[in-house]
Amino acid sequence: MKHNQLNIFSDTEKPKAWKALQCLVIFIFVFAAGGATCMPRRTIPDFQPTPLFNSPPSWEQLAEAINRSRNVRSLQSNSVTVKANDERSINSNVTWSRPKRFRLTASVLGLAGVDIGSNDDAFWMAIRNFEQPTMFFARHNEFDLQVDRPVLPVSPEWLIQAMGVCELDFTRLVPQQQPITRPDGMIEIATWEPTPIGNYRRTLVVDPKYGFVREVFLFDPSPRLVAHAKQFKHEYYTSVQTSLPHQVKVQLLPSGSEPFELDISIASYVINGLDPDNQKQFEMPNMMGYKTMDLGRTGPQAMVPQQVAPPQPMVPQVSYRGVQSDGLLKR
Repeated sequence: MKHNQLNIFSDTEKPKAWKALQCLVIFIFVFAAGGATCMPRRTIPDFQPTPLFNSPPSWEQLAEAINRSRNVRSLQSNSVTVKANDERSINSNVTWSRPKRFRLTASVLGLAGVDIGSNDDAFWMAIRNFEQPTMFFARHNEFDLQVDRPVLPVSPEWLIQAMGVCELDFTRLVPQQQPITRPDGMIEIATWEPTPIGNYRRTLVVDPKYGFVREVFLFDPSPRLVAHAKQFKHEYYTSVQTSLPHQVKVQLLPSGSEPFELDISIASYVINGLDPDNQKQFEMPNMMGYKTMDLGRTGPQAMVPQQVAPPQPMVPQVSYRGVQSDGLLKR
């Protein structure tokens, strides 16, 4: 995949670019909400998570419970609503597949909308309105080298952790200390994750009875809190022996810019129904016509893009009412 870097933001514009990104997303969400349909009601009963622990769990027990998420190879839902910065909600689609493939899309008539995605090579955030379409993007390996991240503190692939698919992989994570029981009874697990720019600290807040994650905190090497997610309304899926949240509140805190919040609600999931060989839906949108910013590069690399973006759908071509599936909701 080639990025012919149409990057018209200078370094001094980057904090302003983050503010523009927030405004554009909110504009799309407010505009699109007028034509959005109601999120479909759930047609299956709630499945309560299964209690796992009767006494304080050990490291090994916590790791076994959290790592059940490895049974989840893919997630899809076309019954997602997203609210940005506490504005009105819009219906969306979410698709995720290991290792780094992620897509969250929302659109109006295929012309205005938001497309946030990641594949094995790169990630992007494309915002299309009726004035100036804008795209933020980066290759994973280049973004990982950036110390200063004034526009986006984490890549979109972090959203999958925020949405409940967390792991304790001790081949790359270093335990910071023994698990701590908080005054509210929740258990904190802190680990270091070595990166090219230093150690990031991730703290998981785990339910002491059910063993699922309730909160995720991410601190950069400075250390500064750069992302936080709270998870609610967990349901247990017997097919993968793990619980997933159906409401997530995400806060991103870029350096030098205002926080940005997303409130994500998922009515239902299709689990492990995605064809792992189908990569088309994780392709980056065509950059032609977008004002772009490469978050994996420093310094201005200015070129003027075409003024009119070609019409293209913001939603991947998929089936099963918006997601590819074998037709079964697996539990």
